[in-house]
Amino acid sequence: MNNLAQYLKREHTHLSEIEAAEIKRLQHALKSLWVNIGIYLAITAIEYWLASIGHSQALRADAMNNLSGVMSTFFLIVGLHTATDSDDHFLVGKRIPLLNGRNDDRMQLSRFRMETIFTLITSFIIIFISGQIIYQSLYALFTAGISHHPNIYSAYGAGIATVLMAVVWWWNWHNGKRLKSSVLMAASKDSMGDVATSFGTLVTVLAVFLFDIPWLDSTVSIIIGLFVLWSGLVIFQESTLNLADYVDPDLEDRIKKAVLNFGEVHQVREFRSRYIGDVLVVEMLIMVDADMDVMHLYELTERIEKRLEQQFQIVDVITQAVPDPGEDATKSSDE
Repeated sequence: MNNLAQYLKREHTHLSEIEAAEIKRLQHALKSLWVNIGIYLAITAIEYWLASIGHSQALRADAMNNLSGVMSTFFLIVGLHTATDSDDHFLVGKRIPLLNGRNDDRMQLSRFRMETIFTLITSFIIIFISGQIIYQSLYALFTAGISHHPNIYSAYGAGIATVLMAVVWWWNWHNGKRLKSSVLMAASKDSMGDVATSFGTLVTVLAVFLFDIPWLDSTVSIIIGLFVLWSGLVIFQESTLNLADYVDPDLEDRIKKAVLNFGEVHQVREFRSRYIGDVLVVEMLIMVDADMDVMHLYELTERIEKRLEQQFQIVDVITQAVPDPGEDATKSSDE
């Protein structure tokens, strides 16, 4: 019983350390997103003001696009706040069930799915925005010449927005890579679309202002809208696959081969892996020698868990072992 208590305590400590490290990483991502909102609001205010005095529909549309970026970022912040909730007893307002007199550690890990859920919501916003851009651009294309032509103030607004959005993109991409955060990588893809939108607006405004080509505004905006749509669809695909417990089959094959490298493992009969937010967990059924004693089996599963954690950054491995029936049959025939 003492050994069992020590094992459960060690498992609880291990999962608690994983949870604490993940929460710390998400909290850093949360701070980055607040920086995003501040810059997005500044860009929106500058663009909308210069669009008003510069008579540019394209710049005004870009300002509204960036304002929607504030909304999508806010959704991501809500998701991260839920995922990093310090209350260990509740998950989204519901009490976490007890296991062996303590909160279920694996249920607590499931809170990191909120990161993916709100990333999925963000993809819907991006897709909706792209639809608005394409619709408004098509409408303007067939009514070219009705609105005022943009002046040089619109070019100033688009130029400032391009530079600031490039800073936002780099900030999100850099921190997303450093923290391995799918939320910040999704935000970087969104901000990359905004960089393209602002730069396209700048080129369009200058072309219309210098060469009097009113149809170019709408044509370039349609292309930008399609780019934003593609970014939203990619984020939607990744988030949906994550929530559907999809893991790259090639990665799963490499994990199985790593397990089979242990001589005591005869087969990996059942294998299931899934992401909880950015956390990868694995459950599997292995076949071992029928005569293997419990202590040897326990040491084997511990070695497998450490190997997978080091090689593939898998934070939780659940291993069930069964005796190899083929080996029993061989022994019986020998006797």
